[in-house]
This record gives sequence, structure tokens and C-alpha cells, in this order.
Amino acid sequence: MVYYDMKQYKLVKFEKSTKPHKKYDALIYNKDTDKTARVSFGDNRYESYHDLTGINAFKVHGDKQRRRLYRERHEKDYKYGYFSPGYFSWHYLW
Repeated sequence: MVYYDMKQYKLVKFEKSTKPHKKYDALIYNKDTDKTARVSFGDNRYESYHDLTGINAFKVHGDKQRRRLYRERHEKDYKYGYFSPGYFSWHYLW
């Protein structure tokens, strides 16, 4: 899994993903190389707690118990790296 440095990259926008079973792609811009990277995150087969991407193309359940359990399971993903799929899911979907 690829992790991007928050100091070197800037979030540009979110798009609905074209990859199978992925909800969104986060487009991030590398300030040094002047290139854009695409990070796919979220599983379109499942609902999420909320959707802060602005696209709102998938179901949102709003169940606090499910959110708490998700965050307990995925805490290591959130803490492991900035601009990773786990980072975007934690902040924008859960």
C-alpha cells in the first residue's frame, strides 16, 4: 500500500472511482514533481457513517455503534500514514 507525505502533496478533489468495488478516488497533487496521483478508497458494497466527499453517491447509515466498531478495527490504518486509503476512509467516510 502506498502512503503519501502530507507536506509534499495537496488534496485536489474527489471523484467517483472507476475501479471495481471502490467508492471514490482522491486526486492528490505532488508539489515537487508537478504530477497528480490517484488514491482509491471505500468499498461500494458497504454503507458508511457519513460522506464528506461532496459527491454523496452511496448509502449512509449514520449508526454510531457501527462507526465505533469500524474505528476500533481500523485505527492502525488511520495512524499509519497520511493520504492513504485508510486516512481518507477514516476522515471522509467514517
